[in-house]
Amino acid sequence: MYQSIVSARRQRAPYYGAVSPAIVERPRPACAGEDPELFFAHGASSPRIARAQAICRRCPLLVSCHQGALERDEEYGVWGGLTEDERRSLKRGARRSARAA
Repeated sequence: MYQSIVSARRQRAPYYGAVSPAIVERPRPACAGEDPELFFAHGASSPRIARAQAICRRCPLLVSCHQGALERDEEYGVWGGLTEDERRSLKRGARRSARAA
């Protein structure tokens, strides 16, 4: 009986996991390790906002971060290099274009 259980376990389907044993590294966001308060500064002319946007500009995930913020309707903070006012303006323009079409 024990032998039949062991042999049944050995006949499992093969593992179809990772093709390579090498670890696949994902790009690391430039904001990782930065102070989160930097990205949620008060006042549109804050020098912290300019610094946050400079960090975003060097980020390999800039586009996906920007798109995600628009999809999630992020109301506050710098996301994908844009402030909340810039994102609102972008959405307003998109709505106008959609109505005009």
